[in-house]
Amino acid sequence: MTDPELIALFSARSEDAIPALNSQYGPYCRAVASRLLSDPRDVDECLNDSFLAVWRAIPPAQPEHFKGWLAAIVRHRALALGRENSRRPPTVDEAALELVSCLPPGDGPEEEAARRALLDAVARFLRAQPKEIRAAFLRRYWYGDRVEDAARRLGWSVSKTKSVLFRTRNRLRAQLQKEGFL
Repeated sequence: MTDPELIALFSARSEDAIPALNSQYGPYCRAVASRLLSDPRDVDECLNDSFLAVWRAIPPAQPEHFKGWLAAIVRHRALALGRENSRRPPTVDEAALELVSCLPPGDGPEEEAARRALLDAVARFLRAQPKEIRAAFLRRYWYGDRVEDAARRLGWSVSKTKSVLFRTRNRLRAQLQKEGFL
């Protein structure tokens, strides 16, 4: 089933929409959630909540890149569940600590526009990187892979992966400073 067909099922409020979503993307969503949650029951809850969120969002949402949009929903729900239950794998905290020096402080509602601009700047930075470097960065900081797992997936040594991530974080920090975010 194609993504537009899946979206059409949700738009029509078909009872087949969620089973079709689970059939098409269930293992993918489970993999995303499992990297961020340590308890299998939390993963199941995350998927149920995420699929319900998709049901509520379509319509009116008509995501252009359905798989990425779905992964973002699952990822955000998994992070929220991990915070609520205080059960996150240590890789999530490790990855966050690695990135903290690249990002500006701020947590209030007045920073919403600045946060969106920052997200756009990070996305532009990543699009400008070679595919392998972008993949390493996303494996570590989006999917929450351990450095060893990211290295294995990329066919790199652990030291090369650490080095690439370190240099990429430094380039990101420099770019964000140049654009006035830091």
